[in-house]
Amino acid sequence: MTAIKHALQRDIFTPNDERLLSIVNVCKAGKKKKNCFLCATVTTERPVQVKVVKVKKSDKGDFYKRQIAWALRDLAVVDAKDAIKENPEFDLHFEKIYKWVASSTAEKNAFISCIWKLNQRYLRKKIDFVNVSSQLLEESVPSGENQSVTGGDEEAVDEYQELNAREEQDIEIMMEGCECAISNAEAFAERLSRELQVLDGANIQSIMASEKQVNILMKLLDEALKEVDQIELKLSSYEEMLQSVKEQMDQISESNHLIHLSNTNNVKLLSEIEFLVNHMDLAKGHIKALQEGDLASSRGIEACTNAADALLQCMNVALRPGHDMLLAVRQQQQRFSDLREHFARRLASHLNNVFVQQFTQALLQLYNRSYFLSVPASKTSSHFGIADPEHAICDGTFMLILLHNCIYINLKYIFI
Repeated sequence: MTAIKHALQRDIFTPNDERLLSIVNVCKAGKKKKNCFLCATVTTERPVQVKVVKVKKSDKGDFYKRQIAWALRDLAVVDAKDAIKENPEFDLHFEKIYKWVASSTAEKNAFISCIWKLNQRYLRKKIDFVNVSSQLLEESVPSGENQSVTGGDEEAVDEYQELNAREEQDIEIMMEGCECAISNAEAFAERLSRELQVLDGANIQSIMASEKQVNILMKLLDEALKEVDQIELKLSSYEEMLQSVKEQMDQISESNHLIHLSNTNNVKLLSEIEFLVNHMDLAKGHIKALQEGDLASSRGIEACTNAADALLQCMNVALRPGHDMLLAVRQQQQRFSDLREHFARRLASHLNNVFVQQFTQALLQLYNRSYFLSVPASKTSSHFGIADPEHAICDGTFMLILLHNCIYINLKYIFI
């Protein structure tokens, strides 16, 4: 990369009085295009102009050409995508958003660090840095209004970094293999520069050679993305089917719950109906006996007695809460009351007829007996202890009437 940087400085930026401060090898994100270089430059003359230049290698030769340049003051946001994990992608927000993918994370971080330093020095912190690690953002560099631009820019941006132990060991081994490393530093540096150019050229050739493989890889990635889209469509259709099945299962579950609730209510309703039917249903034979039963015969009296007992049980049944609000229960109770009153009137009428008949027969018997006892009157009366036959007949009539009234009053209290 150092050889490329020197070549770009010599061929492109030096003729335009510009100094190249940082370079990064990039390609546009998500597109199959050749690699290019983003360069951070400053002018050597005042007023200092800071630019980001896109340089691309010519398709017809090995030389580079300047493609497009943006003023750094037009840069609004630098988005490094991820401040924790290593990610070669980054965005530059100019008049529109440019998405880039660096060849390595180290090059991306070095380029963003250079942009941050130029922002601190020349733009007074106008650029927003998003998702950038705090290690890259060092302390502010003093404003360069009162400083000399020439001869000081490169030192302000490219700070000295100490070599680690492995780098020192590699340099010692390399110096031992070169006889002029100590005696002739310029020859040693020139030799190193030539070797770096050879390595950079080989690196560029390797990048160019791998372009075909990159294109194949991008094609495979596109096909994989299409497959992923198809899989997502299938998954979406499956999800819709599962959602439909879930809704149907919910409806079935709700229907089952309603059916179970309906069955429970039907069982309870049947239990209540059975209770009312068993306790408030009077047989047709009992009803007929109460309405038309023969009160003169022993069988008719027994049937009426049983029917009256059944009617009394139906009327005295202990209803459950809410039964008295049912129209059928109220109608049945009214029917029982009407049947009771009807039977009471019929029974009272029958008893009245019986008492009248018995009373008539008793009067006739007493009359006949009194007539029999009146001859001879004095002896018969004194023998049976009856002083006056007419008085005895009146006493018997009064007793029969009194007995009839008592029985009628008792029947009235029983059935009403």
